[in-house]
Amino acid sequence: MTKLTLKFEERVLREILMGPQVVKIGRLPDNTVVIDNPAVSGHHARIFRESNNYVLEDLGSTNGTFVNERRVTRHMLANSDVIQVGKHRLLFEQAGAEEPVPAEEAAPSPVEQMIPELGGTVFLDTKAQRELLAKQMAEAQAAKGVPAAVAAAAPAAPAAPPKLGVLTVLAGRTDQSEYTLQAHTSLIGKSETATVRLKGWFKPKVAAAIARKGDGYVLTPVAGKVMLNNQPLRERHELREGDVLQVSGLTLQFNLKS
Repeated sequence: MTKLTLKFEERVLREILMGPQVVKIGRLPDNTVVIDNPAVSGHHARIFRESNNYVLEDLGSTNGTFVNERRVTRHMLANSDVIQVGKHRLLFEQAGAEEPVPAEEAAPSPVEQMIPELGGTVFLDTKAQRELLAKQMAEAQAAKGVPAAVAAAAPAAPAAPPKLGVLTVLAGRTDQSEYTLQAHTSLIGKSETATVRLKGWFKPKVAAAIARKGDGYVLTPVAGKVMLNNQPLRERHELREGDVLQVSGLTLQFNLKS
């Protein structure tokens, strides 16, 4: 079993079981390991399988990624290596040989999905995750007195379509009057990849990020002045119907629609 243990000072914050999926580390909410600290870049570093080994790569972070107190850009991890990102440390522990994975699974893909958190541990091994979910479902049905065979045969109720977030422009210069937040992460900024493009020479490339989290949305300030309901926003915030965002001269209202 291979795992990462995230620590702040001497306090253990989380354990992450490693599998073939890419582990992304950074401040933005679309990372696998989110470290909400100004010293950590939005997308700071990543760890991925390469044959039977795990490789750590720095993603051009501002303050750097360190292994055993030495700054690295790319490093093949060994058992007991200590990774430092900002003021947080991740202990890499590897027991036994890893099963080889196909090259297409080992290499990082352009878009990696967030892995749900279960019981305080992020499971990156999808097989283990499926088994755990099946076990939890069986236990829940047993607690309700539903026989396992009946529960397995019962047709699943159709899931209601998720509501989509919408940003309506109330004031300021931009390309559209309304934006639907369909992507996993929508950026507000001057960058060409931003969903909401800011106009002006001195606007930040990424001022804020809005990530889908289940049926809701989380706003994270990144650069420049970000206000929420006329109050400065300095940390992540779960958006609610009617919230008003002010980002670098642009005023937007958040709502949900079916």
